[in-house]
Amino acid sequence: MAFNSFVVSMDSIVAFFSEYGYWGMGVLAFLSGSVVPITSEVLLVLFLSLGLNAVALTLVATLGNTLGGVTCYFVGMLANKDRVVKMFKMTPRRMQRADKIIQKYGYWAALISFVPILGETLLVLLGVMRVSWWKVAVVMALGKLIRYGFITISYTGVMQAMG
Repeated sequence: MAFNSFVVSMDSIVAFFSEYGYWGMGVLAFLSGSVVPITSEVLLVLFLSLGLNAVALTLVATLGNTLGGVTCYFVGMLANKDRVVKMFKMTPRRMQRADKIIQKYGYWAALISFVPILGETLLVLLGVMRVSWWKVAVVMALGKLIRYGFITISYTGVMQAMG
């Protein structure tokens, strides 16, 4: 009996994702790119398994996640280093290291903004340090596109190999 209710629940979840398709992926990727702990990679695979267009899903996930990351950047612009230290419970040493990384790599540091927790922290600090927002956004989008593209290509390859 418990298994049947689980199956019904899974059916309703799949129906929900199917109904919202690309919009659902975009919104969930946006939330994942901000500070909401959602795993957009798993959601991308779920949406791919529903038979939605792989290229369109990859682009929608990239756009949504990038916009979520841009919100982290602008939160940083509104904050100062002291607030960021409190928000992320950073030690002064970690903040100095982050300063050095961003001073050394600048906006290119946004390339790895897809890394959970570190990515959001990095984007907030890029905002605090007033690194060019549009350069951060372009590099961030590139990193996220590479990640989502890799996931999509891997999923598609595995599914083709399985027949």
